[in-house]
Amino acid sequence: MRAQRQTIARNVAERLFAAEAALDIAAARIAELNAALPLARLDARLSAAIGQDAFASSASAMVLVAETRERIVATHANLKRASDDMGLAEVSYGDLLKVSGAISEPAGQHLRAV
Repeated sequence: MRAQRQTIARNVAERLFAAEAALDIAAARIAELNAALPLARLDARLSAAIGQDAFASSASAMVLVAETRERIVATHANLKRASDDMGLAEVSYGDLLKVSGAISEPAGQHLRAV
């Protein structure tokens, strides 16, 4: 039963990490668009009124992605608590940070990413 729960937890974690990555990519792409819109207007020597609706809606999309990302981060924390309640130990925190004990740390290392 424990092995089955660990498999299910890994499956959920993979989907969570994919959702987090997708939101980060979406935020980056929308930011690129938001940067390009006013520069394109300037390059084309257009009135500021032209494209304002597109500029505003793209900026609103960024806010929505940021709010969605915040909710996914909260979901991550909630899933961590659920995992702890089920007695499932962590293996890692994403790609960079590993749980101490899950990997060996070099002797004498005094600083670590947290």
